[in-house]
Amino acid sequence: MGITIVSFGFFRLERLRCIRHTGGMHDDVLQDEENKLVRESVRTLFVRHRLSLPGIFVITTALLFAYRNANQVQLAIWLAAIGLSSLVQWFCIHSYFRNPLRFGGYGWARLLALSSGMLGIVLGLSAYLFLDLNNGTSVVLATLFLVSPIYGSTMFAAAYFPVHAVWCLGSTMPLALYFISSDATDFIVLGLGLLLAGIPSALTLGWILAGEFKRSLRARFENVRLIGALRQEKARVEKISRDKSRFLAAVSHDLRQPLHALDLFLSSLKPRLDQQGQQRLLGLARHSSRALGEMLGELMDISRFDAGKISPELRIVPLSPLLRECSDEMHPLAVEKGLKLRVRVPRRGCVTTDPVLFKRILRNLLANAIQHTQQGGVLLGTRMRDGFMYVEIHDTGPGISEVQLAHIFDEFYQIDNPERNREKGLGLGLAIVQRVAGMLGHDVTVRSIPGRGSCFSVAMPLCAVAEQCRQEVIMIPTVAADVAGLFVLVVDDDCVILQGMRELLLGWGCEVLLAESEAALLGKLEAHEYPLPDMLISDYRLRDGHTGLEVANSVRRHFSSEIPTLIISGDVHPDVQASVRNMGYFWLEKPVQEDALRRVLAGACGLRAG
Repeated sequence: MGITIVSFGFFRLERLRCIRHTGGMHDDVLQDEENKLVRESVRTLFVRHRLSLPGIFVITTALLFAYRNANQVQLAIWLAAIGLSSLVQWFCIHSYFRNPLRFGGYGWARLLALSSGMLGIVLGLSAYLFLDLNNGTSVVLATLFLVSPIYGSTMFAAAYFPVHAVWCLGSTMPLALYFISSDATDFIVLGLGLLLAGIPSALTLGWILAGEFKRSLRARFENVRLIGALRQEKARVEKISRDKSRFLAAVSHDLRQPLHALDLFLSSLKPRLDQQGQQRLLGLARHSSRALGEMLGELMDISRFDAGKISPELRIVPLSPLLRECSDEMHPLAVEKGLKLRVRVPRRGCVTTDPVLFKRILRNLLANAIQHTQQGGVLLGTRMRDGFMYVEIHDTGPGISEVQLAHIFDEFYQIDNPERNREKGLGLGLAIVQRVAGMLGHDVTVRSIPGRGSCFSVAMPLCAVAEQCRQEVIMIPTVAADVAGLFVLVVDDDCVILQGMRELLLGWGCEVLLAESEAALLGKLEAHEYPLPDMLISDYRLRDGHTGLEVANSVRRHFSSEIPTLIISGDVHPDVQASVRNMGYFWLEKPVQEDALRRVLAGACGLRAG
């Protein structure tokens, strides 16, 4: 009865401790926090308490040796009580691990506390029953093995203080009272010492360790909560990024469609306007349309890079053709601004890179240098050092200050465009350079002197064996050719684009057959005996899930001949482009520029500018 009352008192004390530690929380948070704390405390308590059972066997053996001169029948009865108490405790521990949720909250811990208190009392009462104060060895052994475990139990019962408390009182209090009730002054002092110092110090130590255990659990739960919140936030941000990329990819095709049609109509107007003022307005309209297309392309590039949808294909390539091709493309821009674009091509040297992505880096750096240089020129050169090829773009622009250098690779950052003039772009060129270079493993560095110019450098691994390189020949004419008389098939599910393509091709003198689908085109081809077409132009994404690749295959089967095919699409996913090029078809992204379309027509049909 006494142990039950004492245990109940400690149970209430532990409950008050939990309330104090969780004070100030919302009721729902408080309940959840306390439930987690209780579950982990009880689990730790039972895991640790399994280790105490072998200790009971050692204590019992030592006490039997200390009481070896006592009545054997009484020792047997006491030993049976020890065994029964230990069995009850083992059964409690075993039952918990079989069904830890059977008793809610601290229910299992209270059962363990009661069984520990009962076992402690059985051990402690042995002093009253068997201890011989005239036998020094018996006193020492009994005191040692009854008192020292109360300090050791702090490591097992800190997870739940009442278990430690009832064990201390049950196993040591009878010994202390037995010493005090003796006639010997030494034993009375020893008993008082246990009662006033030994037991309170053990209880205090257990209370402190239990508090530290609770705080450590709360800190661990808080860390787990923070980690979970961090993961959720990371997942949320990644989902937002994926949603953004999917959104941009989804609307890219729809945005490019009207822009592509607009370019076709503007191009078809050019030969029909004879007044200088009309031509000037047309030029401004085409310039605005082209700028819009470039900005849309930059936004899509950033989205694809962030979404990880572009994978580099590294290989050994000769550097000179790449530099020549990019400089030839950028030369008209430099001439238009009255700048000199000089190129120093290396006579030897192959690098490990993705040629398509590297040309993107080079174009953006050259365009950036030309845009920010008002007089003087731009130099594209190379140098080799320590197994690397450094491609450098020098300009004589205004230079970049130290403060601005830290931000030039940030998205939408522009040094000389505070008013956000769209004629100067979006400020994504260098951001794209940084992303592409990171994908390729190339280092991009910049040196600049305000008032004198800047130098951007790209470092690439240099191939030691130049003979491994094979120069790729690109047979695309650079001068507009006469495409009059060509018979061209055009397939697009957008009737406005079809009309724009018809006006443009007819203006070039081509014969055109239009269709909105594969079935419509085959129906027209089967209804009349059309000659072998010189070119098939098809949108990639058609209605009902069909593609331009299917159209190309059907047209080839119909004519039993290879037909030069150009696939045009606003779907710029690299896998789509790769599948088109792997089949030997030409590829252009919407919006398509007039000169690019004419070059492909001329090149595919074997024409050259006269």
